Amino acid sequence: MFPLCSHHPMSTIALDPRLPAGAVPADLRIPLPPRGRRLARPAVREPAWREAMRWSLIGLTASMAAGEIALMLFGP
Repeated sequence: MFPLCSHHPMSTIALDPRLPAGAVPADLRIPLPPRGRRLARPAVREPAWREAMRWSLIGLTASMAAGEIALMLFGP
């Protein structure tokens, strides 16, 4: 969809911001996101013990994965 190299031609619609709004065909326009009437609640801070348990689990999982890889590489 987007060119990755300089030798691919780009659309003049994407390059020229001076085009009037009616110049872009309707099927090429990006629709605006819907505007809901939801009220955003403030984020609730997690208790310290829960964050500590999360990091402990992440560390344990990383350690176990490293051990499994070490066994695959240097194991019997």
